Amino acid sequence: MGRWLCSLVVVASLVPLFACTEKPAAGPDEDGHAEAPVPVPVVRDESTNLLFSYVDVRGRIQAASRVAEVPDDVKERVLVVDLQKTPDQRAAHRYAFFADLTAKKPDGTYDVVVVSRYNAARGEAPQLLPNVPAGTVVLYSAVWCGFCKKAKAWLSQNNVPFVERDVERTAGASAELSKKLADAGLQGGGVPVIDWGGTLVMGFDVGKLEKLLAAQGQNAP
Repeated sequence: MGRWLCSLVVVASLVPLFACTEKPAAGPDEDGHAEAPVPVPVVRDESTNLLFSYVDVRGRIQAASRVAEVPDDVKERVLVVDLQKTPDQRAAHRYAFFADLTAKKPDGTYDVVVVSRYNAARGEAPQLLPNVPAGTVVLYSAVWCGFCKKAKAWLSQNNVPFVERDVERTAGASAELSKKLADAGLQGGGVPVIDWGGTLVMGFDVGKLEKLLAAQGQNAP
């Protein structure tokens, strides 16, 4: 338990430390694929490589190494760290991961929401964003992402109505994207991701976007 408590102290100290800084993740490849996938930890009842931390009824930070050790009254939002990965591997300078341990998914894992360090430091819970108008594309982006800027420019040049949601600065955007990816059976976390009427385009894939644009034109009244 000593190792976990030491890790917990580090995690707790890093949240405020990185509250106002932003260090870009690894850059994109030359083909325009999604950049820097977020290393979301996989949480199962039998996992032994994870550190869970939560605040008890007395306001004290507590640590647990198994899902079963986390009290039921705090299982809805628990900070989780994969101890098998280094801080660089889990992008600790950028992301915090919160697990919902109240219910398992069909594959035996628990939902994990990605939150920017800035939002985590402020204690902001993930939020659900309002639906966009029919025919409007959603572009999930980040301010440091070059291919996100290219995707935004392409949508504008082709007169495609869209809304942009920054996964690090728009409250609830990261959680919304994670849910869409999970519902589609996709693994990702990188940006850009474009939701075109329920079809998710990973990265700035011009070929796919052109096909979707052509199909939209064919279906127009």
